[in-house]
Amino acid sequence: MSLPRDFTVNGLGRIGITIRNQDGLEPLQENSLEFTGLAFAIHAGLSILEKPEGRQALQRVGLIVVQEWARAQRFGFGGDPNLMPRYVDEFLLAVRRDFPRVIVGGVEGPDVIAETRRIPGWNGDLSRFDAKHAAGIYYNHSRVTRMALAARQSSDGSSEGRKMGNRFRSFLFLFAVATAHELTHVFVAYLAQGQDVIDSYTPPQVSYLNYTGLSDDTGRPITGESGRWLESRLFGGSIEFYRDSSDDSGQAGIPYILDSEGLARKIQPACILQLVTRVNEFRTFPFETTGRPMTYQQRRTKGLLSLGSTEATGQHVGSTFMRPRRERPQPLYNIPVSELSRVPLEPRRALRVRQVA
Repeated sequence: MSLPRDFTVNGLGRIGITIRNQDGLEPLQENSLEFTGLAFAIHAGLSILEKPEGRQALQRVGLIVVQEWARAQRFGFGGDPNLMPRYVDEFLLAVRRDFPRVIVGGVEGPDVIAETRRIPGWNGDLSRFDAKHAAGIYYNHSRVTRMALAARQSSDGSSEGRKMGNRFRSFLFLFAVATAHELTHVFVAYLAQGQDVIDSYTPPQVSYLNYTGLSDDTGRPITGESGRWLESRLFGGSIEFYRDSSDDSGQAGIPYILDSEGLARKIQPACILQLVTRVNEFRTFPFETTGRPMTYQQRRTKGLLSLGSTEATGQHVGSTFMRPRRERPQPLYNIPVSELSRVPLEPRRALRVRQVA
């Protein structure tokens, strides 16, 4: 499929964002700050995986997932593991061209930043991935609202305005790494070729530290955490956001890396800023950290309590994706990279997009 004439490979294609509220599902206005911030973060998260280091990490995820499926003899991969680099390229191109469904709201807990759910609807052809009919990514409604509020209150004219600008960029980082995490789960769904049986999810052996997906009645993990596995190989550990006790409740949190021993290392602020303001040139893998590593007890003593994490959920009934009646269908937009690149430094500017559906 050819790309639209005015669309570059670095823009977002056919993206629509739906908001879940008490009345059901409604399209999020494309000129809203919520849409603008989340669209950039999605672009940045996908850009991370498109870099050579990101592609390599996805290839490794794919190979270990397929190997564990084969070893357990519970689910059979219909492709050729030797073609994993090609599958990664096809997946990333398909997602950039036509992004999965995006829903704001409906996550399974207040501290969950984002989660992925599969949708029955794609025919499983690995050479023609239909992301919108294979998966949906849900984002935490209150976090998206706080991001938009920070954008609205940002300015260069006061210290408080500059603080809000920095907070906005922290939220962009939060949602960018969450998107990279969730797209890893979408990639596993791609390898599962549209199937939604429990054995087609990430095997429990593919995880990091004590992260798990679904567990049985005895607490034994029955699915793993491919997103955390990728984080550990690409970023240098899993990412957690800790509450800053000196800041207010609207904060994004302080991002830390948890290494293989469970020690927390603060991510270098310059690394965060570079990722969101110069994502095209970003090459700092693993992420740079600063300061001494802290144990769990040291974090508790300092009041650094977990503010949120990404999480992949297991099976969800099809009714999760039942659509209410709407006055008009979900609009979809193409957004050029020239527009997306302005978001981090111009928080209050609405995106200029082209509606394509």
